[in-house]
Amino acid sequence: MYFADSKGNKIDPEELGIEHEAVQDAYDVTIFEDMGNGKTKLTFIGNEPMESAKNSGQIRGWVEVLDKLDEVVMGLAQVK
Repeated sequence: MYFADSKGNKIDPEELGIEHEAVQDAYDVTIFEDMGNGKTKLTFIGNEPMESAKNSGQIRGWVEVLDKLDEVVMGLAQVK
């Protein structure tokens, strides 16, 4: 993940007045767990409270990423 302007271009957090140290160790954790029967459980642990994640667009961004991941995985399954 990275900071971007309104056109999606990557920018430094400093351009938004955010000190680099504030985001340096702010990691998200994504866990993929094999549930068997071709199913995988995905657990996402974000680096900010849920309300803040909703307001910042982080939730919307993750939904978009997961939708794309689903397309790729389903495309691979069809190749088999």
